[in-house]
Amino acid sequence: MSISLEDVSFLLKIPVTGKVVAVEKFARYTEESRSDAIKMVSNLLGVSVEEAERR
Repeated sequence: MSISLEDVSFLLKIPVTGKVVAVEKFARYTEESRSDAIKMVSNLLGVSVEEAERR
């Protein structure tokens, strides 16, 4: 059993709406794919690349 987006929505009381984002090229970890993923997160969440890069 795993945690679903519906579980997260219920527990945190936040809506989970929109389109699913699935990017196959990020499935295999490389520095290039990590950089691309950071840029995508930055763009989608409207945060700086530095913020998106923090762990």
